Amino acid sequence: KTKEKRKNQIAKVYQLKISYSNLNKTQKQWLERIFLEAKWLYNYCIADIQNRLNSQTEKIKQVEIKTPNGFETREITCLSSQMKQAIVERIKQNLIALSKAKQKGLKVGKLKFKSQIKAVPLKQNEITFKVLKDKNRIKIQGLKKPVRVLGLHQIPENSEIAKAELVKKPDGYYIYLTCYINKNQITEEKIDKPIAVDFGIKHQLTLSNGIKINYYLEETKRLKKLQKKLSKQKKGSKNYFKTKHKIQKEWQKIQNRRKDIQNRIYSLLKKYQYVIIQDEAIKQWHSGLFGKQIQNTGIGGIISRLRNNLETLMLVDRYSATTKLCSNCGS
Repeated sequence: KTKEKRKNQIAKVYQLKISYSNLNKTQKQWLERIFLEAKWLYNYCIADIQNRLNSQTEKIKQVEIKTPNGFETREITCLSSQMKQAIVERIKQNLIALSKAKQKGLKVGKLKFKSQIKAVPLKQNEITFKVLKDKNRIKIQGLKKPVRVLGLHQIPENSEIAKAELVKKPDGYYIYLTCYINKNQITEEKIDKPIAVDFGIKHQLTLSNGIKINYYLEETKRLKKLQKKLSKQKKGSKNYFKTKHKIQKEWQKIQNRRKDIQNRIYSLLKKYQYVIIQDEAIKQWHSGLFGKQIQNTGIGGIISRLRNNLETLMLVDRYSATTKLCSNCGS
């Protein structure tokens, strides 16, 4: 029944930011602790996959952690059994991905220990988490009081909330909500014409209707200054980690701007009947003379977004002469 229902629905992920100023001391400590415990559990399972990756892992309340002074026992107090189960499933998916890569003939190693975990799955709606839309809050399992979130207004009415993910970023904590929306609810203007896109260096995007899109997001002066400061500091010191966190926040701002541009371009192109692009080898562009320009424009990200999400995309062979004037009509 669910599979039949999903055929008429579209999955969308909404990014909600947790209002840090509205959190009390207990909530702040809990949010810090949960990502730490997720790292401990992940590394504990990786250390001995054959014996520890089973259905009993979700009942674990203590794990052994390797420290500079030897092995120590740590208590798991914040992670619920559903969260532990989701982390175990994630490890299994990683192992399956490695196995598939090996079957294709690629050189693969083994799963590595993580220095930090940035996402904790909340897989069951109404149990692991609960959305209180009228109060602009979300109740997370393990926290007594619900947390205030920004952006709940963007979730449409009659949408079905499936799962969520608690994410830690340099600029704060987020909850990613996966919702299923009926296709009838989505109304978009459609242009009954195809559009062709050419990617380049001088003009980042040249459309077949004559529109040229230019943008460039280089590293900020503040980022360069912080990187220079970090190189002079003692590695592992408190000031070193403070500067490193500031660098991560600055990178986050650049990535947000880049993603905003990608979203705008994608929303423009998906209105057309068909989108035609050339099968460009962006990796080779990076190794050439214009590597930095390509990196600062994020063309590779736009192409991968179109390939993964756009159903009406048509690829042209990379060696075809596409950007060429017609000798007959001059188009």
